Amino acid sequence: MISTLPLADTTLRYSVTTPAAIDRAVPILLLHPWFGCRAFWDPVADDLGARCYAVDWYSLSHGAWTDWASPEGLARAAIALVDHLDLDSVDVVGNSVGGIVAQLLAARSPERVRRLVLVGTGASLGGPPTAFGELVSAWIAGTQDRRVLAARLVDALVATPPDEPQRNAYVRAVLDADPGFVSAVLTAARGLDLRPELQRITAPTLVIRGEHDSARTPEHVATLIAGLPDASAVEMSGCGHSPMIEQPATFATLVRRHLAA
Repeated sequence: MISTLPLADTTLRYSVTTPAAIDRAVPILLLHPWFGCRAFWDPVADDLGARCYAVDWYSLSHGAWTDWASPEGLARAAIALVDHLDLDSVDVVGNSVGGIVAQLLAARSPERVRRLVLVGTGASLGGPPTAFGELVSAWIAGTQDRRVLAARLVDALVATPPDEPQRNAYVRAVLDADPGFVSAVLTAARGLDLRPELQRITAPTLVIRGEHDSARTPEHVATLIAGLPDASAVEMSGCGHSPMIEQPATFATLVRRHLAA
């Protein structure tokens, strides 16, 4: 089911999944990666054991988006959704930029985040340039055909390409967003360093990285583990930046075990 939340000068769209088997009362907030989309969570939402709310970040771009175009702005939109749903706390699973937003939520509103899963993300985007980062730079610069770039960026999120209809749907989701909004969020994310805030995260955290992640390195994982008070990490073999669409059953099992611990 797709629902909408009116915000100042724009609208946040999100999906709601209620699994047949629910074993936890605390719902899950699912935050998708940039150049991925809300539908990245469809393969796993039914298997996570709790009601899931998957945010569509790109929906913010269809209004006056300036105040929302940063990880901090996305975090404010997420908190507005949690308030709108009248939820005391949530479990948060965030991938890539969604993982940056998840860290902000857990550090700055720790009472609202019970447990945390960070997927293919880091506390800062420093370090040597990655292949994915070079494609992102080309998108921000606007010097290449963004239709071609969108497809290349979607492909870079996985080690094994999805089937063609799925891939085309993911690419369309990116291209439907205002490219200025997409660029502004990425530029702001690159300037954000959350390492000083990691100690404020009280939620037990699982860090997941795909073995073939072309965007985030083992060093990004090590930084998170060193900075977080209560964290563990796992690497999913054969996967890229967004393992939930490549190995959904394994991913769902890892997440479910962590959230139920």
